[in-house]
Amino acid sequence: MKTTYRVLMGLAVFGCITMSSCKKEKFVELNTNPQILDKITPEQQFFNASIRLMDDREEWYYDNLRGIMPWMQMSTPLNGNGVGFVSESGSLRNKRYTMFYPGIGASLTDIEQLVSGMSEEEQAKRVHQIAISRIVRAYYAFYVSDINGSLAYSEAFQGKYGGTFTPKYDTQEQLFDIVDNEIKMAASQLAAAPAVPQTSYGTSDMFFGGSAVKWVKTANAIRMRIAMRLMKRNPTKMATRIQEVLANGATNLMADNTDSWIFEGANTFALGGDWSALNLRAPRPVVDFMYTNSDPRIRFFYQPNLFSQDNFNLAKAQGKIPASAVYDARRYYGVATSPDAAAAADFAKFFNSVSITPATGGTLALDTLSNLQPRLFAAGENGGTGVNFFPLVTYADYCFMRAELAAKTLTADNAKEWYDKGITASIQQYDDMANRAKIVDRNNNDNYVPATATEINAYLTKPGVAYNAAKGVEMIACQAYLHFFKQPNEAWAIYKRTGFPNSTSVLQLEKLIAQGTEQAIPRRASLPFPNVTNLNYENIITAYDDMKKADPDWGTSPSDIFGRVWWDKK
Repeated sequence: MKTTYRVLMGLAVFGCITMSSCKKEKFVELNTNPQILDKITPEQQFFNASIRLMDDREEWYYDNLRGIMPWMQMSTPLNGNGVGFVSESGSLRNKRYTMFYPGIGASLTDIEQLVSGMSEEEQAKRVHQIAISRIVRAYYAFYVSDINGSLAYSEAFQGKYGGTFTPKYDTQEQLFDIVDNEIKMAASQLAAAPAVPQTSYGTSDMFFGGSAVKWVKTANAIRMRIAMRLMKRNPTKMATRIQEVLANGATNLMADNTDSWIFEGANTFALGGDWSALNLRAPRPVVDFMYTNSDPRIRFFYQPNLFSQDNFNLAKAQGKIPASAVYDARRYYGVATSPDAAAAADFAKFFNSVSITPATGGTLALDTLSNLQPRLFAAGENGGTGVNFFPLVTYADYCFMRAELAAKTLTADNAKEWYDKGITASIQQYDDMANRAKIVDRNNNDNYVPATATEINAYLTKPGVAYNAAKGVEMIACQAYLHFFKQPNEAWAIYKRTGFPNSTSVLQLEKLIAQGTEQAIPRRASLPFPNVTNLNYENIITAYDDMKKADPDWGTSPSDIFGRVWWDKK
């Protein structure tokens, strides 16, 4: 991995998508103008598409920070979740969809068209380029389908090249087969000895510099992730695909954190309020678990409260707290995630602050609660100069998948070994990210303290962490959930797939009670109803109707966020 920097892109960013209410004329205009490619190279187009993977600030603001993370008890607002927080944050903007059509998907398809217009000799040199672009496109199609269900894919992005402007929708079951096969074939091409030396993406591949070996490892990890989604629908197919992946041999599988697929950007990449986690609190259930078990990641995820020993002494000297008060060395406290619990009298005291006058003058309000570490989400926060990180598929992810499969006796692996590897890799990954993001405390002072091998080893022996085969899947899912702090979609997915963590698991989440009623957690995106002027209106409506007919749990309407996509079987 290496630091990469945001650049101004010469390619026009399209704003019209199939599922929006765009006029037919605009849709046709954006998809029939191949002249945009006249001066674009495959390298430039791959770089542009890669930037777009993470370039929509609204996905983080609406879909992650204000949607999935509160639902999954990964954060709360400053004063805790309100009574209507599920429904208020329930209408995800579904920005992954609007980024795919026609942006990311079209850009990656353009690469194939660019290469196809070259000489046969030149085409033979770019087999690897096309394979890598197909891996990324297939992954992102899976990511979009993950919360949307059926998707236009097999016939999509072809309008300006003589294909249809009204692509049919593939069902999620079909799509998962299609993208798995594309990734499998691409990995095979990258793993095989090329007939001629290949033209590398080089620095235009901000992830791996065009390394075929790294992309093969990523492809196999993606295949495993997609296969795991089949666990409740088609466990036989899942097992077959997992065995196919593992049969590739160790050299083609992730081996450490350097194999992780992570987008990195300079401090200027994620600027502005939409990226900011400044006004988000740490969640009580997770903080309590991490603190009790001395998880080193607690200081990477969250900022300590302002009650340092010095501030405590100053508050006492200024008569702001009783002279008899005893210092609490614990600096990490989270907010109750249940609306009723956060509003209860026994917790309300945590929101009370004490104001002191520091030696430097002014006023400093002290409270006992921790905030999310803002620079882990936006490294440029408050003048930061560090690196932004957006994990896609990491080595720790891979380890936890191997551990879960072993715990379910679907492989001959040692579950504890892979579980311990996953935790270790996760702590080391967040240690690196916290260091390079230049995390700070609430006073904007450097707050990075490296995790040590001694700490990691001690953590692995804690009662709530040490692997217990009797609770194998539960423990693995809970640790994977912690690891997905920067991958909210995967935290949401593992909860939907396994049911963990929950209110009785080793990492105990709270029951989300609002005015005495337990709140249901959303399961999918709200799907917009297309305008009749939409060129693909008929196919969209047919896809909705087919999803509803095929699965009684799909929901009452396209906008029902409590309905389920195909893989999320009840």
